[in-house]
Amino acid sequence: MKMHDRLQENNQDTERFGQILPERPRYFLRPIMERLIRFGTMPVDQQETLEDLGKKGIVIYCLKYKSKFDLLYLKTRLFQMGLPHPQFAFDTRIYGFHPFWKAWKLRFKHLAHYLRRSSLPNPYEEGFYEGQVKSSNTGIMFLVGEKGYHQRAIMFGEDPIQHLLDLQKSLDRPIFLVPCAVLYSRHPGRESPVPHLKWLSGENTGSVRKLISFVRGYRHAVIEIGDPVNLQDVLPELSSVSSERRAQIFQIRRELINSIDRIHRAIVGPALKSKLELKEIILNNPRLQTYMRRRAKSTGQEIWKIRKEADTYLEEIAADYNYTLVKLMSRLLTWVWNNMFEGIEVDKESLKKVKKAAREHTIVYIPSHKSHLDYLILSYILFQNNLHPPFIAAGKNLAFWPLGPIFRRGGAFFIRRTFRGQRFYAEVFSSYVKTMVHLGHNIEFFIEGGRSRTGKLILPKLGLLSILIQAVEEGYCDDLIFVPTAICYDRIPEEEAYVHEVTGGAKTSENVKQLLGLRRFLKRRYGRVYVRFAKPISLVQYLERNKLDMKSMRPRERHAMYRDFSFRIINSINQVSLVTPHSLVSSSLLTTSRSGIQRSSVERAAGILYEYLKFTGVRFARTFSNYSVMLEDTLADLEKSKIIERIRDQDDEAEEELISIEEKKRHTLEYYKNNIIHFFLPASFVATSLLAQRTFEPNKFAVIEDYKTLKHLFKYEFAYDADVSDEKQVERVFNFFLETSWLKAKVGNHANYLLSHEGLEACRAFSSLIANYLEGYRVCLRSLRMLDKKEQYLDKDFVKKILAEGRKALKLGLIERPEAVSKIMYQNAMRYLEERKIIAKKVEHEKDYMKPPKEYFIKGAEFNEGQNLLKIIDKFLGRNVVP
Repeated sequence: MKMHDRLQENNQDTERFGQILPERPRYFLRPIMERLIRFGTMPVDQQETLEDLGKKGIVIYCLKYKSKFDLLYLKTRLFQMGLPHPQFAFDTRIYGFHPFWKAWKLRFKHLAHYLRRSSLPNPYEEGFYEGQVKSSNTGIMFLVGEKGYHQRAIMFGEDPIQHLLDLQKSLDRPIFLVPCAVLYSRHPGRESPVPHLKWLSGENTGSVRKLISFVRGYRHAVIEIGDPVNLQDVLPELSSVSSERRAQIFQIRRELINSIDRIHRAIVGPALKSKLELKEIILNNPRLQTYMRRRAKSTGQEIWKIRKEADTYLEEIAADYNYTLVKLMSRLLTWVWNNMFEGIEVDKESLKKVKKAAREHTIVYIPSHKSHLDYLILSYILFQNNLHPPFIAAGKNLAFWPLGPIFRRGGAFFIRRTFRGQRFYAEVFSSYVKTMVHLGHNIEFFIEGGRSRTGKLILPKLGLLSILIQAVEEGYCDDLIFVPTAICYDRIPEEEAYVHEVTGGAKTSENVKQLLGLRRFLKRRYGRVYVRFAKPISLVQYLERNKLDMKSMRPRERHAMYRDFSFRIINSINQVSLVTPHSLVSSSLLTTSRSGIQRSSVERAAGILYEYLKFTGVRFARTFSNYSVMLEDTLADLEKSKIIERIRDQDDEAEEELISIEEKKRHTLEYYKNNIIHFFLPASFVATSLLAQRTFEPNKFAVIEDYKTLKHLFKYEFAYDADVSDEKQVERVFNFFLETSWLKAKVGNHANYLLSHEGLEACRAFSSLIANYLEGYRVCLRSLRMLDKKEQYLDKDFVKKILAEGRKALKLGLIERPEAVSKIMYQNAMRYLEERKIIAKKVEHEKDYMKPPKEYFIKGAEFNEGQNLLKIIDKFLGRNVVP
């Protein structure tokens, strides 16, 4: 009988092969199972991919191991979601999915066929699969299995992929092989303390164990797909030589299996070592052992005492990951976020890139750090989006009971604030981090060191970053992928505490009392949270691109490399940060130094800033889609929070609304302004220079020089984009000013421009954004007079003195902006003055090496240069005389 005739005949009796999947399979407890299966998730972008593939061609799902339970789950969940779902299966007879009598009828038919012909019906030879594929039905195959292995590898028999390639030759529509992973638990697996429970773990388990795993974890069940293989694209590359073709098909199969393994890795993570096993691995680290022997020799202690000390450090540091707690915390945090926020928005496009990287590499997440909530939000987002939560480097200040044990079980490992005078601790900590990376665990740490009290990113700390880079250099892993992450808030719960610290108040240590006080934060709403990921950065690619060889680097070169890499991370976070309504409105309110501002002035300033942000191409929160409503809602929220007061004349509706800002509340607005100040810096520097020239015909070359001066002056305040030159930044701002007609080019003169009156107003708005920094640095320079009266001041005492000078200057009108009185700004300014040798530090070491040395400020070699710097700042502030 010809193939065409067989195909026609078999299309009339396709069910006789036992490989047709009913639309809704029949089985015991189906209604209950279907309800539980409905909890399963699949990323929206992958659902869209499947819909698209179903329209373009024929979808064949590929599961790694043969499992009828996985087949049932996948079939049911895809059907529930309205996606292409398997209608037939390769090399699998599915009696149990049919009605009872029909299933037994099929069994008897197959038995009779076997007795007559010594074989079962062959769906390959008899055209069953050909008929299904040509009817564009969705199928499923299993990539690994004993029967399939013997058939393919030993006997060179039928192979589903080979068969599909043969069919593809006669089809116009492509066949897509879609690697698919089905997981009912995200537990990474570890040595079980209860031996008889070990049989529940494992990737390739039987249906009963799959069912138990599903019932225990159905709420967290997940389906994910990898990159599909288009057989139409494979055909031209397929060899005509049978042995070579088999090798090519083997490679296709391996790629599909590897794709599934990568999905599994990203979701579940590597298997966990028991705590004891992990500690033993670290204590036997060759480098750490060498250090311990040297330490024992130099101190005269027995080696076991040194090892015991190392073990004590490991107990202090190590995480104790518990998947059950992570699941419970996920449910609890869902309730917390629903009470605190209007929603958490994640940029799905950037998340897709992270997922792709996580399937192949060890990931280091580096988020911005504005709130204690950052620890929880990022892990929550990753867990909700089927990515294994990382191990988090948390400050030792959070290790107090009961939060410490909870954080440890959530994946936190603890780090001391400083390693100064603690070389042994530093070696143990370094070995712990490198071992975790070697085992394939993802890491999260805050490159800023601590939470930003000012709203802008803190300049990077290099300690933990250098350890991770050394891990690659020393061969603990082939590469690390760094993922800078911006976590942006409309409002943060800690804003009052931050204002208290910035204005000179003492930091309140984290403790149980603070923990009990968290309930009050659940009584109010803080708007939305926005999470965006920057483009993942490969360390190896960074080194290759910059032609850097770590092994040949001298210490100074190595430090420069660490610094450059860290600033690239900070810049990446800045670039993907979102402009929120509160950040724009706060910036607009602070364009005046007065305590009152008219509503129309706020709207004009907001319009100027908004237009510039649009020009630069930054991302906005979606509430900006209705700009006027956004503006009104944000002002209403600030009024409700008593940050501003809106004064309206009830008797005269024509009278314009006045917005009043208390002196203390300006610091709160300053925090939110600083969330986006990095976007405005080029325009602010240019505008400040244009105003300082005091002419309507400013010179561009003078602007470039002033730009460089301001950039250098604030090098400890802001992180700049190293890939864009100063000249290019000035050029971009000038282009914007020309587009808006705030500047006009003078005919026949490429250096001088004409500044319009509208341009003057815009310059004042942009310049005002850095005016408080100029005033703050001015206060520091004027405070240096104290060193004429007293030779040295303890560093902390000197900053307190400057704060007192700042408050005094504000009352006397020597500075106009209360936000210029800032402890953190003064500390940064002193670092800059120390670098310029205007001041210097004298260090006195304590007898107890564990105690930090005392540091004193004294006059530097270039102390008199302070007066010249003061004149430059006065020029930018528009002052002629130094008071």
